[in-house]
Amino acid sequence: MISRRLAGLGLALALLLILTTTVTAADPIANGLAWLRTQQQEDGGFTNGFSEGADLGTTCDVVLALAAAGEDINDWVSDAGNSPLDYLEARVAGGDIALIGEKAKVSLALLALGQDPTSFAGADLIGDIQADFDESTGSYGSSIYDQALIIVALVQADQPVPAGAVDFLIDSQSDNGTWALFGDTEDAVGDTNTTALAIQALIASGRAAEIDPALDYLHTVQNNDGGFPYQNPSEYGTDTDANSTAIVYQALVAAGEALDDWAPEGVDPLAALVSLADPESGAFFWQAAVPAPNALATAQAIPAISGYTFVNLPRIEVALAETTDVALPAAGGAAALSLRLAGLGLMCLSAGGLLRRR
Repeated sequence: MISRRLAGLGLALALLLILTTTVTAADPIANGLAWLRTQQQEDGGFTNGFSEGADLGTTCDVVLALAAAGEDINDWVSDAGNSPLDYLEARVAGGDIALIGEKAKVSLALLALGQDPTSFAGADLIGDIQADFDESTGSYGSSIYDQALIIVALVQADQPVPAGAVDFLIDSQSDNGTWALFGDTEDAVGDTNTTALAIQALIASGRAAEIDPALDYLHTVQNNDGGFPYQNPSEYGTDTDANSTAIVYQALVAAGEALDDWAPEGVDPLAALVSLADPESGAFFWQAAVPAPNALATAQAIPAISGYTFVNLPRIEVALAETTDVALPAAGGAAALSLRLAGLGLMCLSAGGLLRRR
């Protein structure tokens, strides 16, 4: 009798383990977040994997990923007790964010955390951006990518966007519908990343009628696996990469495109992006041919998979950190914990029924 009870209990526990593993393995967002935790630095920021210490742009991307997943930023603290918001506060207070494009990206990260970029750590990042506007040309920053990023940051901050800034963006488009990073209008220079962000900037600023040529271009460079390269043609290869696929997918979502129209061989961009998740580490690969965990790819994939865009920015409210005796598991957050507890309850009921029958 005892051996049968132990066998039943062992079966229940084994099934619980299988259920827990399956739930985690099937969730690229939870797995990606769990891996990103391993990349957090002592100051609360995140490394890009290519240089030592925290990187500002990568940290902003991770913040957008955390907001998209509904994570509590207070749960994301380093061994030294610093959160990503602490890192951003230190960088802004230190006055070492000089590039306007970086100020726009930090502004978006702060807005995602419910913070006010017009008054944060003694600085007015939006005011700095507005002061950089060149009325004679309509340009901001040092690149077309910056121009588009600044437009979406201003819209998300409920600030007016000068008409000249949107006109400048449109005037920088190539005849084939693309935008190039530094504004070159030759057809072969445009790239998917700048084009996808420009599409979202036009939608955010009320100029969605101007995006059709860019969508036509994206159709021409989509790979048969459903994903996108940075450029095509390109001397660096045209394999699908997670970063490009993520931002193009966000542009398609923002434009209200049907994914069925973007599945050349039955695989759409979302499925192509998810396929680049590494089942072992939980991180995303940059490309399938480069099977190494990539911080930027992982951080940028999560908001896209979650359905958020630069037009529909994820937003959470950061509450004061509270001490608790129960810690959520690093992988999966509250959602995964709920599923596991539900699985535990079902398994225990099954085990109890088995024991009663015995």
